Amino acid sequence: MQNFNRIIRLKIYKSTTAKKSVVPAAVSTAGIVNSLSQLQSLALQSEGEYTYIDCPVKGRKPSIEINGTFSSKSYLPAFNITIKNLYLNLKDSNYSTVEVVAGYEGRLTTFTGKIYSMYQEEPGPEGKTVIQCKEGSVQPWLDATIQMTMEAGTLLTTVLNQIGQQLGVYMVHAGEQVKPLQLKQRFEYDGSVRGAIEKLKSLFEGDKLDIFIRGNFLVAILLKDGQDFVNSYVLEYMSAPPQENTGGSDGTYYTTVTAPWMPELRIGDRLTIPSRTYIRNLVKVGSDSGTQDIQVTALSFHFGTTGGANSMTVQGFLVGKKKNG
Repeated sequence: MQNFNRIIRLKIYKSTTAKKSVVPAAVSTAGIVNSLSQLQSLALQSEGEYTYIDCPVKGRKPSIEINGTFSSKSYLPAFNITIKNLYLNLKDSNYSTVEVVAGYEGRLTTFTGKIYSMYQEEPGPEGKTVIQCKEGSVQPWLDATIQMTMEAGTLLTTVLNQIGQQLGVYMVHAGEQVKPLQLKQRFEYDGSVRGAIEKLKSLFEGDKLDIFIRGNFLVAILLKDGQDFVNSYVLEYMSAPPQENTGGSDGTYYTTVTAPWMPELRIGDRLTIPSRTYIRNLVKVGSDSGTQDIQVTALSFHFGTTGGANSMTVQGFLVGKKKNG
């Protein structure tokens, strides 16, 4: 039985002593992540002054809500934090980074955001402090440029490593189907890093190459057949029937699923739903054995320690299901 005791804990750091990303000594800063454990275990270590907001497992909890949208199209995942009855000196504080530990008792996830806006929405006894964040530094996406020439036959991961270095991203996580890919033609580029990524994606358009930021990683996977993914999770509970539709000339089935928030789920993951759960919610005749796999391409969520805020909306395509297949 899933424990839905909701928990959110925050550390809000000041810029003068803001947290720095630390790569474990066993992991090369120029290489590719070859195991998912490396991707998950790369932790941000911290020192210095911060405001800590605890959330006990039992007893009275602070009123904290988080809502966010993760999509490869927006590159940098964004999320907002709303806290009731938190009073900080925002004028002279220079808060820059927030570390979030959120989820359920015994099932917590940690992610870090760069604060780009922080304000008090409603001063007074029921006042709200709002923190707007992006998972990653916004400035490199706005300012970073790159000049590169890569010959045909160069591994795509070599190109991605150079792009990652310009963004200040420590590691590249390449899907199994991406690792052997080579440039089919000479690649020359001089301009913004964002433009370089879009040009790379266009070179592998037929394979549906997707490139996005996930924590301190530049992730590259192929969406062509849904066999490339970062992590795989099982969804047992749904809040509403899924919505299916076909899109594109290849007859791919896309779906939208609403469920209680899964704190560990991110874009690039595969969500496996037992067919008995999926079909029952879809109200559709079919086998109740086996599973239905969804390749997650977008995710939005609203989660709070109190009240009814606990939901996520997952968008993706159904792996192995085609309109004419």
